[in-house]
Amino acid sequence: MNQRNTPQKIEIRKYLQGNTTHPSAYDIYNRVKKNLPTISFATVYNNLQRMVADKELMELYDGEKKRFDPDHSPHDHFLCLKCKKIYDLPKIIKPSKIKYKNFKVISSVTYINGICEECIKKTGGNDE
Repeated sequence: MNQRNTPQKIEIRKYLQGNTTHPSAYDIYNRVKKNLPTISFATVYNNLQRMVADKELMELYDGEKKRFDPDHSPHDHFLCLKCKKIYDLPKIIKPSKIKYKNFKVISSVTYINGICEECIKKTGGNDE
């Protein structure tokens, strides 16, 4: 159910438009607060939850906190277990190719966990 476009929601959308960093609610709050100094974290969080419910955003979880993805194109995600960055990946498995019992698969999101290139470079290939 689309709610009215408040200045707060407009500012949140503006920050998220084209954003591929998969920010947390706190990341979004800290950024939006620069332009709307009186905004509360609760307002940001409640707007994000409404946007997820309205399918404007995809909610991800990095093992510690919720993250948000405005990209609705079919794609998967790589989660670095060291730095917790989330990277977009091209769609690996097409939902129409998934056959399981008599289920009708409509969509899927694959999460791949590992160590990103940046973290490998920092540790010299040592993944411990």
